[in-house]
Amino acid sequence: IMNKDVIIHAPGGPENLVVRKMYYTPVPKEPEEVVIDVEASTVTVRDCLLCRGVGTDKAKYPFTPGCEIVGTITDLGGVAKLEGWRVGDRVVAIDHTKGGGNAKSVKMHMKNISMISTTIDAANAACLADVYVSAYKALQLGRKDGLPFTGKKILVTDGFSPIGQAVVALAKLEGANIFVTTSDSNEHEYMSSLGVKCFPFSPSKWLHKVAGKMDVVIDNTCVDSYESSWEAVSAEGMLVCTTGMTSIHNLKKEEFGEGCASGCVEVIGLNIPKYRAKWAAAKAKYLMSNTRFLDLTESISADPKAYQQELKYLCFLVESGALVPKIAERIQVEEVADAHRYLETGKSNGTIVCIPTDKS
Repeated sequence: IMNKDVIIHAPGGPENLVVRKMYYTPVPKEPEEVVIDVEASTVTVRDCLLCRGVGTDKAKYPFTPGCEIVGTITDLGGVAKLEGWRVGDRVVAIDHTKGGGNAKSVKMHMKNISMISTTIDAANAACLADVYVSAYKALQLGRKDGLPFTGKKILVTDGFSPIGQAVVALAKLEGANIFVTTSDSNEHEYMSSLGVKCFPFSPSKWLHKVAGKMDVVIDNTCVDSYESSWEAVSAEGMLVCTTGMTSIHNLKKEEFGEGCASGCVEVIGLNIPKYRAKWAAAKAKYLMSNTRFLDLTESISADPKAYQQELKYLCFLVESGALVPKIAERIQVEEVADAHRYLETGKSNGTIVCIPTDKS
């Protein structure tokens, strides 16, 4: 078997994912394309949303999940070669709508790839590519005057999510006082073991305790269009809103909606959760004071060199032992559908990483 992937042909759940085994590898069809021999790729809530056809991002079908990829270039087009890319380069690749990573080989546009350390573990690097870079960028957006977070109060909604745990790990390195929201007693127990203060998930149960007291709030759930998180920020503080695509609560929200959403979908055919998410993002970007909005795809497109430097720094932290990415488990391509089922239970602790093998 030269290539293997998992594919879905139309919007659906894990039961619609199919493993393909093929006696060929992709070749560049466009001069800007590269072919990557995959060492590791992520399996995330974002993949679940894309496979089901819900959320603000939309995939084209047939679709292979796996939006963050680590591997080695095995073939490339002429323009990619002129830009300095070479066969044998070790890279990370991110494409939040095309995916393609849960495979043995994948074809990517050169604009979506970046160099990565040749010595870092592939699964760790896959976690860094999106989750930990997003966490790092969120903290940078919340930082004032370049000062460390020592003694500062930082609140993270859905702290158990991959991005939530990444923020906690990075903020702890700077001596911050960290608060998180959690969904149940198991999450509460685990996050408490990391040395953080835990609140129930519902804002009604914690907002009165922290209103106006937080130096930084990182909201990656958008439970109430960021309202409660904004109220928790102090007058000199900062609210950082993320797209929240690694939070299981976004899958639940898109599946079932809120209020009249599900009924409106049935009656008039509107995807109310999608429009609510877009309105919340617009409000965070343009209408709310002391607020910044993080979209990793837009950030990388606007400043790819900054992304490269941030990734390099995070690799240094991992290889020096200062940072240990939280990996839930390492799986093979044949196990991706089961991983989606597990993700949708909300019990996955960390990022699931797919490690393709040549086993037929």
